[in-house]
Amino acid sequence: MTMFLALKTPLLASSAALVLANLVPLAGALLGYWSSFELMLLFWAENIVIGLFQILRMATVLGMRREREVLALIPFFAMHYGLFTYVHGFFLVLLFGGGLTLDAAVGLLGGGLLWPVLGLVASHGLSFALNFWGAGEWRSVAPNALMKQPYGRVVLLHLVIMAGGFIALALQDATIALALLVLAKIAVDLRAHWREHRAAAAG
Repeated sequence: MTMFLALKTPLLASSAALVLANLVPLAGALLGYWSSFELMLLFWAENIVIGLFQILRMATVLGMRREREVLALIPFFAMHYGLFTYVHGFFLVLLFGGGLTLDAAVGLLGGGLLWPVLGLVASHGLSFALNFWGAGEWRSVAPNALMKQPYGRVVLLHLVIMAGGFIALALQDATIALALLVLAKIAVDLRAHWREHRAAAAG
């Protein structure tokens, strides 16, 4: 109970930021600014953000705790997670991209999707600052746990996003389908966020 109370404030703050960052895509879906493919591309880009912050967590543990095994984990994680993300992006574009290449699809992120991408970066950055640094997760988290942490979250999100994409396409990009996709993503994201940080605090 004491541990939970200590975690409550930063975890609630980072959870609120996560929800707010996802409300931007929800508004975009409701107002018809983005297609189902653009929303799925945005959520795929979040996997890259998650991976980069995970490398930053590993680098923090390496620098602050002198955990030498992390030195080997960083390049291995970058290669393994990078390949995992690339393959998901490839199939996302193949199934929903309408003939686009992955490179062309990634180029869309620098256009109308730039601000929501930056919102997701800010959300994960706040979580890193409040939970990993502020709540002291870096002091006790195991190096192997850092290697495994993102996968459960992103695999579940991939399944939700792909299923939501098929539903949205089946309904011809119906606004309600896009909104349900975003809401499902928020629910999965919040659950994974709480589990991840409470597990890290438990050591």
